[in-house]
Amino acid sequence: MDKQLSIEDMVERFTGTTRSSWAGLRYSGTGPRYTKIGKKVFYAESDVIEFLERSARVKTKESA
Repeated sequence: MDKQLSIEDMVERFTGTTRSSWAGLRYSGTGPRYTKIGKKVFYAESDVIEFLERSARVKTKESA
């Protein structure tokens, strides 16, 4: 089983992000897959890696 990352883990790991920025990605459906247990949100490490690979760009004007 993948390591599960909390919102706090994500904010710590990705400098410059906030709880709100991760919430916005969840709301828009553009962030990594997540699991919600009660009010707590968790991201599987492999889903975060997949999200990063999907988000990688070579130039500024490249579309998402």
